[in-house]
Amino acid sequence: MIRPVAAALLAAGLLSIQARANDSAAELDAGGLVLRREPGIALASEDLSIASDRIGVSYLFRNQGQEPRTVRIAFPLPPIDGRELSFSALALPQPESPNFVGFTVTVDGKPLAPELEERAFVGEREVTDLLRRHDLPLNPLRFDAIKAAEKRIGTAAWAELVKAGLFPESEGMTDRMTEGLWRSEAKFHWLQTFPPGQDVRIAHSYAPVNGFHFLDLKDASREGYRATYCLDEAGLTAIRRLQAKAADPSGHLRATVVPYIVTTARNWAAPIGRFTLTVDKGSPEAVVSFCRTGIRKTGPTTFRWEARDYVPDQDLRVLIVQPGSGPAGTR
Repeated sequence: MIRPVAAALLAAGLLSIQARANDSAAELDAGGLVLRREPGIALASEDLSIASDRIGVSYLFRNQGQEPRTVRIAFPLPPIDGRELSFSALALPQPESPNFVGFTVTVDGKPLAPELEERAFVGEREVTDLLRRHDLPLNPLRFDAIKAAEKRIGTAAWAELVKAGLFPESEGMTDRMTEGLWRSEAKFHWLQTFPPGQDVRIAHSYAPVNGFHFLDLKDASREGYRATYCLDEAGLTAIRRLQAKAADPSGHLRATVVPYIVTTARNWAAPIGRFTLTVDKGSPEAVVSFCRTGIRKTGPTTFRWEARDYVPDQDLRVLIVQPGSGPAGTR
C-alpha cells in the first residue's frame, strides 16, 4: 500500500507513460528471463528524469569484488494488460517496430543493442505460442496487426481464441470484437561485464506510451484516489481551479498516471547510494502529486526529489492533471 505522504505540486507538465522499471540482474532459464539478486555489484547512483516526450535514466554501477563479473542486465517493462487497456486511448510510440518504445542503451557512452524478450499471458496461463500460431501480436496495443490477423482467421480458429480468453465473446453481434484481452510482458536485456573496482555508467531512454483518463473533482476527492497519489488539500484546490476553467462543458480534466518501478533496484548490493528524480513539467497550470517527501521546485518547469542510501520500499506513481479534456483512458 502506498503511504499517504508527500504533497501535490502545482504547474507540472503532461507526462504519459506506462510503468517502467529499474535495471536488474537476470538469468535465462527454460521459461525466459528471471530477475535475480546480484550481491557483488552496487548501484552507486541513479538519476531518473521524466519529461513529456522522453524518459531517461542514468546509473552508476560499481563492482565491489576482486574479479570481473559478467551478468545479464534486464530492464523489464511492466505488463500491458489488454483487459485494462483495450478501451483506452493508449498508443504505442513506434507501433511498427518490435522496439515499440524506441529503447536505447549506452554503456560508458557507447551505444549497445539490447535483446527483447516478449511473452503473453491470460491470468497465469502463457499464451505466447497460441498467439504466434495465429500470427497475432504479443502486445495487445498493436491494434492494426490484430485487425489484419482477424481478417485471415477462420471461424473455428476464432472461436478457439475466444474460448482461450484472448478476445471478448460477440454472441448476437455481426462483427467480431477485436480487443485483445491478453497481458504482454516485455524485457530488454544484454550481457554486461563489470571490471573489479571500476565504475560502469549505463544510461537508457525511451519514448512514453501516451494514455489519459477523464477526471473531475468528485473522482479526485475519493479517498482511494487521494491515497493512491497522496493528493492533499492543496492539490484538490488546484484541481478545483482547473475544473472552473475547463473547456469541457462537463468539467472533466485530462489526467495522466506515470508509474515507475524502483523496487527492482533491491536486486543489487546495498542501497542506492544516491537517487535523484527530476520531473520536467509542461503546462504551468497543471497539477502533479506523488507519494514522496521533501520534493523541491528547482526551476520554472522542474521538480526534484533526492535520497541517499535509498532502499526502495514502494514504487512511484505520479499523477498529472491538465486543463482541457482528452481521450478517455484507464486509471
